[in-house]
Amino acid sequence: MQVIFHRLAEAIYFSTAARDDGVTVMVPGYDRTSPVPHDLAHFVAEHEFGLDRGFWGSVAAGAMFTNMKVVEGRRRPHADERSKRILKANGMWVGASEALAGAVHDAVEEGHTPEHALAALRRMHGVVSTEPLPIKVADVERAIGALRAAAARWAEVPVGEGMALQWRLPVHDPGAGRRRSKARKSGRRLPRGAR
Repeated sequence: MQVIFHRLAEAIYFSTAARDDGVTVMVPGYDRTSPVPHDLAHFVAEHEFGLDRGFWGSVAAGAMFTNMKVVEGRRRPHADERSKRILKANGMWVGASEALAGAVHDAVEEGHTPEHALAALRRMHGVVSTEPLPIKVADVERAIGALRAAAARWAEVPVGEGMALQWRLPVHDPGAGRRRSKARKSGRRLPRGAR
C-alpha cells in the first residue's frame, strides 16, 4: 500500500492510501500544531515495531475508520462487513499503535530520550497487561531515528505537494481463512479477489 502525506499548509495535512484492493482512501489530519503529522508518527512507529494490525495495517487490510472516505476506486461487495470484522479484531492493536506512536512522536517533538519513551510505554502497557512489554530500548531508539528521518523529509515537502511512503508489512485479514475453509467444505468456489 502506498501512503502519501499531502501538505496543505505549514502544519495542515491529509493522507491518501492506495490499497491493494484498488481503492484509494483519504484520511484527514487533525493535529494542526505539530510539525510532524501524528499519522506519519503512526506509520513509522507501526512499521518499525512490526505492528501489522494497528491503524495503517487495518487500513491496508480494508478497514474504513469513520473519518475516512473513498476518493478513488470501487469497494468490493461486503466491504462494510469486512471493515467491521477487521476493526473488531484489531481494536486492541489499534489502541497499542496509538500508545507506540504517541511515545515515539513525543520523543521526536519534545526531545525525550528512548529510555523516557520506553518508560512511558511500560506504564501504559501495565494498565492492560501483567506480562512484560516485549520492547527494548534499542527498538525505541530505532523507531525514534526512523521518525526523525521521516520528519526531516516532511520538513522539505512544499505546500501543495506530498511525501510517499510504502507500507511493507503483511496484511492481516481476520476471518479470511475461515471463509476459505467454509467454501472448501461446501464445495463452493470463492469469488475472485477473496483468495
